Amino acid sequence: MALDFYTSRQLYRIMYDDRLDAPTSYWLDQFFPDTFLSTAEEIYFEKIPSSRKIAPFMLPNEQGKPIYRRQGETLQSFKPAYTKPKDAVRPTEMLKRQPGEILGMPQVTPQARFDAEVIRIAQFQRNAITRLWDFMAAKAILDGAVTVNYIRDGGSNYPSVTVSFGRDAGHTVTLGAGARWGDSGVSILGTIQGWANTMAGAAFGGFPNRITFGASAWAVAQADTGLKDAMDTRYRSPSDINLNRGILRRDVDQPATYVGTLGAGIECYVYSGTFQNDDGSTANIMDPRDIVLSAPGVEGVRAFGAILDHNNLQPTDIFPKMWDENDPPARFIMSQSAPLMIPVNPNRTFRARVLA
Repeated sequence: MALDFYTSRQLYRIMYDDRLDAPTSYWLDQFFPDTFLSTAEEIYFEKIPSSRKIAPFMLPNEQGKPIYRRQGETLQSFKPAYTKPKDAVRPTEMLKRQPGEILGMPQVTPQARFDAEVIRIAQFQRNAITRLWDFMAAKAILDGAVTVNYIRDGGSNYPSVTVSFGRDAGHTVTLGAGARWGDSGVSILGTIQGWANTMAGAAFGGFPNRITFGASAWAVAQADTGLKDAMDTRYRSPSDINLNRGILRRDVDQPATYVGTLGAGIECYVYSGTFQNDDGSTANIMDPRDIVLSAPGVEGVRAFGAILDHNNLQPTDIFPKMWDENDPPARFIMSQSAPLMIPVNPNRTFRARVLA
């Protein structure tokens, strides 16, 4: 007698890997808490610098000296990118069995297949756009800039456009031979301390409270003798450095893993998020050789420019629309968004490539 270990429905569930369905949002959640919707194509931000001028010494019988000077303002304007994925549902495609329909179950009607496909496409587009937001947020934090590559209908590209947020050039570092992590005589704690001091002294900067490690960078840091000695209580009193040096759990749908603290209130995370290219290949969002230091108060804004569609006269993050074509018959679903993830204080971020 044949034994059924799984029903058809259970077997289908086992074969379907849904971990990549939901979009991840590590960069959005951590650094871009605010949303700004604009009815204009361009978005403007104003900055007024602070002053640390001290009062001068004056003899008591001399006249006072004016010291106040009105601070100049900096006005920055950014024009968001634009995306509008469009997909069609055609009646001829709904006459055949669709993926997910279980053999032997009651037959699904073409109309039910059609309606379900419309919902799937609309949700797929929304998830893809949300992943784009997180990717843009990651690049804004990693590079202090976002590069936009527009694609023509025929597949060729327009010239790329880079939107720079004005991060100091010294906040992007590539270590050379002899100075990289793992090289003889290089102190990982020392390099991090120097970069943290640079961030704290920068205009609109701040001292970091988080380090995000790429996977390769973390592997070297995990084995660093200096960090081991700092945590070794046999030779010194307990410190506030407490790092996980065991097996690192990695979940595809949760790409950031907490691994401990590095002192001075700095939390440590290891990041291994990926995205899928049009050709189906997978690429890293963050280079595994990099680390990113970030301070509180980046004040990231999820900014959205005007949707260039006469059917939508209100600001929105995503504008979905649907229409029918009669010859040949098809229903089109399109979702439009004009996103730009803007770190208002980019000098509160610092990226270093620590490995070759």
